[in-house]
Formats: sequence, C-alpha cells, structure tokens
Amino acid sequence: MIEQYLERLFTWESLENTERGVEFELKNRLIEAEFEGVTTAKIDGEAVAPGDVTLARDGERYTAAEVTPEEPLALDLAETVQVVLDRPRLRLGVHEIELGLRVEGYGEVGFTTDDEIRPDDLVDVDPADYTVDGLRGLVADVTEPESLERLLEREREGKNRTTAVAVLEEALEAAEPLTDAEMVRSEPTTTDSGSNLVNDLLVEVLESPQRVSVYLAVQALGSGTPEEIAGRTVLPESTVRSTLEDLEQEDLAERTDDGGYSVVSPVKLLQKRRQDLWTVLRSTL
Repeated sequence: MIEQYLERLFTWESLENTERGVEFELKNRLIEAEFEGVTTAKIDGEAVAPGDVTLARDGERYTAAEVTPEEPLALDLAETVQVVLDRPRLRLGVHEIELGLRVEGYGEVGFTTDDEIRPDDLVDVDPADYTVDGLRGLVADVTEPESLERLLEREREGKNRTTAVAVLEEALEAAEPLTDAEMVRSEPTTTDSGSNLVNDLLVEVLESPQRVSVYLAVQALGSGTPEEIAGRTVLPESTVRSTLEDLEQEDLAERTDDGGYSVVSPVKLLQKRRQDLWTVLRSTL
C-alpha cells in the first residue's frame, strides 16, 4: 500500500521542461511523512545521478545528498515539493518516471508512473532576445525538432540573422524525429487530473489524512474488516478500527453482515458535507 500512497504524491500534468532542468511536483494528499533520502530517480529507464537531483520547496533547495535520516524533509498535508532533475530536456510525448525514496518508518520504497510533455512545455522563447552565442547554448541540448522549427521560424520572421539561422538549421538537421516505436504510446496511463482534485477535496472535507487513507482503502476493497483495511494502508489496525468507528458515527461508513465496513461513495460523501465543500471551494476559487 505504501507504493500506492507514494504514487498519489505525484501531481499529474506537472512534468515539464524548465530552465532548471526536467521537473515535476509531489503533493502530500494522504498522510504526513518524512523523507530521509532519494534513492532512485529515472526518466524512461535512464538513471539520474544523485548529484543531479534537487528538491525545491518554499524557496529552499536541497540536494539528494542533503536529505538524510538525520536531516529529513518533512512533508505535511497538502504541502508540495518540486523534484528537479538536471538532465537534457525531454521530447514531446509520454515519459516514464521512477522515483525511489527512503521514508521514515518504511525504509526504501518507490513508485513508477508516467506523464506527458506537451507542446507548451517545449522551448518557447523569442530568439531575438538571445545573442548568437546565447542561442547556440540554448539549443545545445534541444532534441525536439518541433522546438527547433519554432525557433527557426521566429528568427526568420524577426531579426533573420544569418549566423543565428545557420545555428538553428544545423541543430534542426542534427535532430532526429521520433521513431515509430517511440510514437506508439501517445497517451499517459496516469489517472487524469480530476482524480487529484477529488483527492484534494476529500482531504479538505474529511479533515484528516488518516481518515482519507482509510476511506480510500475501504472504497478500493468495496468492504473489509479493520484488519483487511489496515493491510491496504500504512496505518496500524487499532487506528483503522477507531477511524472506521468515527466514520460510522458520521454516517459515512456502515458495518456489513460479516463484521466488515463499507463507505459511502465520494459523491455522497461530498453531498453530506456540502457546507464544508462549499467552504473549501470558496477559499480556493
């Protein structure tokens, strides 16, 4: 279950190329956690060296080596952290992301997911803002033909500098288009952003990350005993049992004939907590 929890950290549609490198967002949607290290970072199966992995939060940056059991990075409920990978820009399309973490109390765990680089994530600048040398440095790591074509078109329509055009044409000629194999997967398998929104709303409405964790585990099972549900969460059975009893008192869960529990659907839950939901939406819109 810890792997499923970790995958929920990933914010879909957050993968992007930036001036800092390739980055994506993690957001705590379920339980408070302390990260004691980054053990693995891979894009499309290609490992990123620990020295090239940075975690950025609230204006502060931590290298992978700086996050240790002695100096953990705590991530409270609803907090976010950017994972920045110092590596060449990603090309248009779907990419597999693998991240391994050392989590306090659970040891070395990780998850694999995927996300997509979209046209908006490609190099989108005005070459007129760059000197020729600056432009040469900009395109040095660009392998996506669409980005280079865009830059070349803008240069020709703008300053149309002979040397700048030559730099872009040379880079475009060296760029290799996607192969048929690379183009097979055109859609990411990650659940769409709507599921992240529902998770965020559940966290706000249920008020406690452990309540959300128990609720989602029961929903995934359909119904189950506290022992079965605890096996699907990172919580002890005693905590699961007391949480279920609380949800039952609030008419959000009910006992089944076999001694287990079931929960209301997310829609019914949000309807029952309509006032809370309205407060959450009003504060975020």
